Amino acid sequence: MFARFFKNTAGSMAMVWGVIGVGIIITVGAAYDVNQVSKAKAIAQMAADNMALTASIAVDTDNENRFEEGQTYSYRNLGGPQDDFTDSMEGVVTYDILDETDQKKDENGDLVFDENGNPVYEKLLARATVSGTYTPAFIAALGINSIDFEATSDVAYAKREGKPASIFFVTDNSGSMGSRDNNGVRKISSLKTSMKSFMNILDQIKRGDRVFRTALFPYNSNLIYGKIVNPKWETLSNYNINLMSAAGGTRSTVALQRASNKFSLENAIHEAENSETKPLKFLIFMSDGANNGVTTRTVCQDEQVWVPEGSERWVLHYRGSNYTYYSYRWWFKFYDVTYYPASDGGYQTQEVCTEEYYSPVNEASLEVCTAMKNNGVQIYAIAYDVSASEREMAENFMKTCSSGEDVYYKYASTGADLQEVFEEIGEAVVKEVIRVKR
Repeated sequence: MFARFFKNTAGSMAMVWGVIGVGIIITVGAAYDVNQVSKAKAIAQMAADNMALTASIAVDTDNENRFEEGQTYSYRNLGGPQDDFTDSMEGVVTYDILDETDQKKDENGDLVFDENGNPVYEKLLARATVSGTYTPAFIAALGINSIDFEATSDVAYAKREGKPASIFFVTDNSGSMGSRDNNGVRKISSLKTSMKSFMNILDQIKRGDRVFRTALFPYNSNLIYGKIVNPKWETLSNYNINLMSAAGGTRSTVALQRASNKFSLENAIHEAENSETKPLKFLIFMSDGANNGVTTRTVCQDEQVWVPEGSERWVLHYRGSNYTYYSYRWWFKFYDVTYYPASDGGYQTQEVCTEEYYSPVNEASLEVCTAMKNNGVQIYAIAYDVSASEREMAENFMKTCSSGEDVYYKYASTGADLQEVFEEIGEAVVKEVIRVKR
């Protein structure tokens, strides 16, 4: 009996796979933990940027409620746009730091040195550092019980290094925006929430003098004139945003053209107010689908086509059909007949025609996008929960309209994604108006 027991191999593979399975679980778990740490650091970086921006403005306006230097603040006091899932983030701020990567210059643009010949460096207004600890879900089994992370942001004040800006919105208010996205939330509601988040971020640079202008041009089958907000020296109010509603078709050209027309006036307005002849210009353009009016068109081009060896022949074109004859008929002269002489096989240049989808509205809108980009406008294009049938055309259109798909084109499949995209763009805009150095 014992001899049979030791010779029996039944179930051995189950043990092998059991051991392998443990390894796979640990590997997958480790990948999850690494991803979570990366996510935590990204959130910490956004919080550090918020803290540094707020601190720099507070210093300039001598705000009594500013962040105190050296004091530790919890995440909920830092203005972070996302939840801290680690429940550990804290931030501190330091003021008037020498920036040894940026030597000071005099009014003539020459580098400044002290009496001993040493370079004199610029001072930053604020450096914010946000740190935290992530408790691993899986690799704790390997003895790693915590992972520290940290993010730092240095900020210089806008009056010294930034530029005034015009920030316009062209937003889709078509009937499809009344439908629900992949998370079951009405898309028009998600748009309103996302734009309000953007305004909260923009309020970080709101101060006594006029720095930025905003405008709103909602559209469906046309520009929705009753809901337009023409350029003004403040953020869009909740009232302005809440007026948006979903109805009608999708045609973006007129709204884009109105934004382009208004952008062309902004240089003179900013020059009069801020002595800035070339203000920053941003367009946030959002749509949840392709423009209406899609049709097909025939596109022809010359291609090298292999033509096999052929006999002499005549092709009669009659009532939409072609008939081939291999000998001449006397009546050919009365009809549309093409003659093909005998030939050896080989490549020949022939016109090849194909049918493709085509949107005249897209073409007209893209002309406006190009004109704005040539006028210095940075265009962020957001495609939101586009249906599968329209996805390719809508994405190609939005990417082409944007100032570059790698940075300026965004896709959001849910309302949460849309809000994150708006916050990301808002942070990017603020960082250009108040320059975040690192």
